[in-house]
Amino acid sequence: MAIAISLVPPLSVVGLTLESGAPGQAAGALLLFATNVTAIIATGTVVLIGYRVRAAAVAAGRPVGRLRARTVVVVGLLVLVVAVPLGIGSYQVFRDHMIVMTAQPVAERWAVTRSWDVIGVTVREGVLQVAAAGPPPSADGASLRQALDEAGLADVHAHLSLVVGGSRDLPATQPG
Repeated sequence: MAIAISLVPPLSVVGLTLESGAPGQAAGALLLFATNVTAIIATGTVVLIGYRVRAAAVAAGRPVGRLRARTVVVVGLLVLVVAVPLGIGSYQVFRDHMIVMTAQPVAERWAVTRSWDVIGVTVREGVLQVAAAGPPPSADGASLRQALDEAGLADVHAHLSLVVGGSRDLPATQPG
């Protein structure tokens, strides 16, 4: 049952995301599938070797084939093949998090001096996304770029989304 739970949902997501035209998400789901298959095989191999199941089977008179070094090497290579993209992905998540942690206070200081509010700071596909809202006139993006550069983010492409106009109270028209 655990194998079905680990393998079927990621493969379903692969099919659904490919059908919906999202190959990047399909690749992520395929990586999850490959990670789960590799984890099942590697863990099973380690447990069976560690508990000496082969020796117990031989002692019980069961026919057992040879464990070849090639089998262990293939399992090790599977782990390596999955570990590389997982490591790259983990690094990208860490880098994106560090960019947001650096950019958030910079964007907030920039917005406050202009009577604006930062709605959100994220990184999407390697691009820093800053969203801000405030009153007219529209805020100057060049000054934000300069502040980001001074904060050590000169190598990070940024996109600024501005919502001009601010907010307004809309009181009730009928007594409540």
